[in-house]
Amino acid sequence: MIRIVWRFKAKPEKAQEFLHAYSWTGKWAMLFRRSPDYQGTILLRDTTAPLTFLVIDRWANVEAFPRFRHEFGAEYDRLDQQCTELTEEETLIGTFSDESG
Repeated sequence: MIRIVWRFKAKPEKAQEFLHAYSWTGKWAMLFRRSPDYQGTILLRDTTAPLTFLVIDRWANVEAFPRFRHEFGAEYDRLDQQCTELTEEETLIGTFSDESG
């Protein structure tokens, strides 16, 4: 399994919309569920900076997300454009593999 980790800073007036879009039941998760390789999303809020979030998307393997992007690129880009207005910052932290096993 791999995890793709993003850091976001939500706009104060858009924080609730951000939560709705990026939670494990949100708009992104609904789109990702179209892939059998998607294994869920974790949304974490910074306890000292409540508008800062980590979003961790879990995928079956390193090929899964690029394959998803190829298959659903138009839908991904459309949702990404819609969600741009919800944040002040968006940073890809990286793609991590599970080495605990």
